[in-house]
Amino acid sequence: MATLLSKRELHDDLKFVDKQLSLYSNPHDTLRFMWEQRREELVRRLEQAVQTDDSHGEVALLFDGGPVIGSQEIRLQFATQVLESYQALVAIFAAEKGGAELKARGKLPKAFTSKLFIRDMLRGSVGFLLEEPRPTQTSMLPTVLKDAIHEATASLNELSAASAESFQARAETMSPRAIGAIKRISKTLIDAGAVAKIVDDEEELSLTAERLATLQARLNDVEVVEDTEELIGVLLGIFPDRQQYEFRVGPPEDGQVIYGPVSEDLDQRYVANPAEVLLKPARARFQVITTVRGGRVQSEERVLQSIAVIPGMIDLGPS
Repeated sequence: MATLLSKRELHDDLKFVDKQLSLYSNPHDTLRFMWEQRREELVRRLEQAVQTDDSHGEVALLFDGGPVIGSQEIRLQFATQVLESYQALVAIFAAEKGGAELKARGKLPKAFTSKLFIRDMLRGSVGFLLEEPRPTQTSMLPTVLKDAIHEATASLNELSAASAESFQARAETMSPRAIGAIKRISKTLIDAGAVAKIVDDEEELSLTAERLATLQARLNDVEVVEDTEELIGVLLGIFPDRQQYEFRVGPPEDGQVIYGPVSEDLDQRYVANPAEVLLKPARARFQVITTVRGGRVQSEERVLQSIAVIPGMIDLGPS
């Protein structure tokens, strides 16, 4: 069984044992002695579980409702859709934590695609145990994917919380792509008449029917607006590992430097021949992606789509 689930079960068992001990105050009572032994064993196992904590990602997704049949079966179409939606959300957070700023559409950078695999099919509450492959060398630091799992759980928790302030605070920090992934998870669960529980090694979240209805109503009020914009300036650089650009707008003495993601085509062109456009006066075309809720801008990013050197202009790069 997964470490994260076994620890949770051990904690639940320990609570039950403590309750039983409270019923037997006589230190010479045989039943109390038996419960004390049971408690010592649970404490020992919990200490062992803490010592074997791993730095790799692990999460349990448990489902109930329409697509779940009995305690052992789940509809294939629903399982496929919800697992794909969850994997996409984790991959987006992994990419962002890895330094990539993502455009609203298109493929994720290959280095950041989610590498969670189904380790087990859970019984009782039907669901799946997803786990990142264990690293070949032990590490004291959590992997990017493990942090991304925590971020996904926290985001779903705060966006579906009763407090509108929690939703607002979280939505303002999320990219349009992450908001879209949350929308897909919510729609998949609601359309199927399902509820879910997400358990990672730090947090447990129950997405009840009430929370899902709140989440969907709020997300339906979120609009992603796309537009195009052309700016004249200088491309200071592109960082291929993150697919991110640095562009100075206007003249060198007072130009604003902006940052953002790069289209895949431009990234490949730049890597092949960076001298073609680097540090030269140029006209750049951006895709501007804005997330709006209730008339208020939540987030905005500019994806660099194309750039062309302007012949005859004085070089705006450093002398």
